[in-house]
Amino acid sequence: MSSKLGIKSTVISTVLGMSLLLFLLGLLVLAIWGYDNLEKEAKKTAHVDIFFRDDAKEVDVLKMEKELSAQEHVRLAKYVSQDSAKALMMQRMGEDAFDILDGANPFRASIAVHLNPEYINLDSVEHFKQKIISGNEMLIESVDYDKKQFAEISDTFKSLRIIVLVVAFVLLFICIALIYNTIRLAVFSKRFTIRTMQLVGAKTSFIRRPFLWSAIGQGLIAGMIAVILLVLFHFLLVKINPLYVSKIVENEQVFKNELLNFGMIFGGIIAVGVIISYISTFFALHKYLWIKADKLY
Repeated sequence: MSSKLGIKSTVISTVLGMSLLLFLLGLLVLAIWGYDNLEKEAKKTAHVDIFFRDDAKEVDVLKMEKELSAQEHVRLAKYVSQDSAKALMMQRMGEDAFDILDGANPFRASIAVHLNPEYINLDSVEHFKQKIISGNEMLIESVDYDKKQFAEISDTFKSLRIIVLVVAFVLLFICIALIYNTIRLAVFSKRFTIRTMQLVGAKTSFIRRPFLWSAIGQGLIAGMIAVILLVLFHFLLVKINPLYVSKIVENEQVFKNELLNFGMIFGGIIAVGVIISYISTFFALHKYLWIKADKLY
């Protein structure tokens, strides 16, 4: 009776230990995912402004807007007429801000170009600028962008990405090592059972089979517990920041993408739990299948 309770307590402690480590691993994955989203949001604010000459025809400007929108590295190209630019500035500065100009419009027609996140770096933007100007000198007055903003976004997130990846690999190694040690201790507690099975003539494959099936079950349960903990943690974050939910729900495509990402993360956590548990049990068993009898004590 006491031996059965001991085995059950060992299994429970192993599963709980794995669950907590997989939960930690899941938090790390969610943090990396959140970092990627933060980087994308920051890069969405960077844009390139194409200003046109006063004699540029609107039909030519609209044609360029359509051509820019069709380019694969352009996320959004929006035409802003002279009147629209003036109206926007009057909203910000007041309707009497341009009285001194006697009704003149100091603004030029422009296209605000938002590039895809992977294209947000100084070299790519400069290449984009030269490509746009080439052949359109009679139409375009200037192509402007905030170099400091592009440089800061690119350099800051590049440095942070290196730090995050280093931390991720270190934590992943620690999690795998701790899970392996937890399983190794569980197998250690059954070393005499393994020896008894060997003495009665059981084959190595026969001995391994129940341990490996048990490892798969334990990994599956541990992964599911970790997913439940991650879901509870996510609900806690949502309660703290309800604006996050409203932002997702307001866009159906974003909502579907979020669900897909969560499904992939949660499925990955369960799969990792099963794989690590199986491999760790296999190698831990290997030691006690070939260990000498005098080293069992």
